Amino acid sequence: MKLRAIDASTVRLAAKLYLSLAYPGELVTKAPPHDLKGGKTAEDLVPRFADECEESGETKVCRYVLRLGNSQYPHMKLVLEENILRNEYAFGVDTHDNLRVTPENPDYERFNAVRAHNRHLATRIEQAWQAAGIPTVTDIQELFGTVEKLSEQQQSVLIVDDEAAIRETLKELLTRAGLRVRTAENGVVALACVAEEAPNLILMDYQMPELDGVSTCEKLKGDPATAQIPVLLATRSQVDLASLTYADGFLVKPYRQDVLFSLVKKLLE
Repeated sequence: MKLRAIDASTVRLAAKLYLSLAYPGELVTKAPPHDLKGGKTAEDLVPRFADECEESGETKVCRYVLRLGNSQYPHMKLVLEENILRNEYAFGVDTHDNLRVTPENPDYERFNAVRAHNRHLATRIEQAWQAAGIPTVTDIQELFGTVEKLSEQQQSVLIVDDEAAIRETLKELLTRAGLRVRTAENGVVALACVAEEAPNLILMDYQMPELDGVSTCEKLKGDPATAQIPVLLATRSQVDLASLTYADGFLVKPYRQDVLFSLVKKLLE
């Protein structure tokens, strides 16, 4: 939806539902305070959010956040961002826990438990928003219409992301673009899919449970049978230098259709 089409009361309801799930019971009083009173539309309220809009060349992606945290992790965010289509906004939850922690780290198990809690909570919040009619990335699918064809040869793409809504939205978009699309929820499942049928391209999230994007890339590029499959790595945060060794391209979340299509088309050719 356009920012001016999102009522201010919808923004307040989104924050209220987030807080009720992130801080159960009396814990909600410990949530960071944010003034969302007044205003008629989301345009009136976004100046009170942190501005995380990013500009690269002629491309600008707008993203406004409230760091509301949760009872176990203070950095999780409520996000209102331009998602996939230009000037179309949706609410989302950024768990903001994209640090790459390897098994050798003494805090590995503990941090993974926090991540699991964050992912589960983010899903519950977004489901509550959907039930309340608050726009999320799933609603963007209704606006796709006719899209540019990226391949006349039914080339295949494997989408790897632990967020079901993103997987299904990208699948719908790329299917409309003429591609044959499969999905996987983590690196372990992705490797099994590739072993069954090698895709022409892999679009993969950077941070996932079980096996993250970088580790999955490392395994793919280390195997002569799969080393030539191009991999696009997507992330909300900065990537470490190790990632540069394995991925064939990088995308910044939230996805923008023009940037996504440009990179997919280039790698498929």
